[in-house]
Amino acid sequence: MFLATLAAVAMLSGCAYNASPYGASVKNVESIKFLNIKPVAVAKFESSKPGLASITCRAAGPVTVSPSFESYIEKAFIDELKLAGVYDPASSMVVSGKLEEVDFSSGITDGKWLFTLVVSNARKESVSIKSVFGFSGSFVADKACQEVAQALGPAVQKLIEDVVRDPKFKQIAM
Repeated sequence: MFLATLAAVAMLSGCAYNASPYGASVKNVESIKFLNIKPVAVAKFESSKPGLASITCRAAGPVTVSPSFESYIEKAFIDELKLAGVYDPASSMVVSGKLEEVDFSSGITDGKWLFTLVVSNARKESVSIKSVFGFSGSFVADKACQEVAQALGPAVQKLIEDVVRDPKFKQIAM
């Protein structure tokens, strides 16, 4: 009886689907190097939903990131800049970001992450990037939500790719 109750509680409470730590993209690092910009500092990223660290996935439970989506993206951006050799926390050129939108869908046949990120500098120059990253879906909620969590890293790689490939980014970072 106890085990049946425990199993029922576990099923009703759902579980969290944790995003993996970010892994830098060689493609992004090369794109940043190609820009030939001077080292930049990165200000703390902000969000239209400050501190948001989870989004509910179907009825299966939340997809979570630590400590928050804006911090995850900020750290990813810094990692890419460091590997490209253009990150200097003491630089007078400071780039900042505001995460205007973060969401996903977890469909039966496909899913996608959606981001809108505004990148700016102290001169009030900015670029707004809307990035969409698609991935496979699943009829089974547990599998679909695992895929959502696993796709966050590659989705952020694509977001950063979209930022650094926008011609306005080089102007912002110079």
